[in-house]
Amino acid sequence: MRLERATPEALRDLLQDLYPDLPGPQAGKVVLVDGAAESYLAAMREYFAAVLDANPDAAAVSLWVTAVEMWLGALELDELPR
Repeated sequence: MRLERATPEALRDLLQDLYPDLPGPQAGKVVLVDGAAESYLAAMREYFAAVLDANPDAAAVSLWVTAVEMWLGALELDELPR
């Protein structure tokens, strides 16, 4: 898969297509923070700790999806140049 010319819209569509096949605790759905963590920082710390314990393939997919979601979120907030 080549993503050099992928637009934010195309990446959102790709993520929607990927969610049903994601491995791990999300089991085919978007991961939601349920409020159990005391802060966003704590929630992300727990997430990254869990990724360290995951099998390498699942960890790679989860980290890639998370990175794309964070990048798209930053674009929506106009925190990054397009």
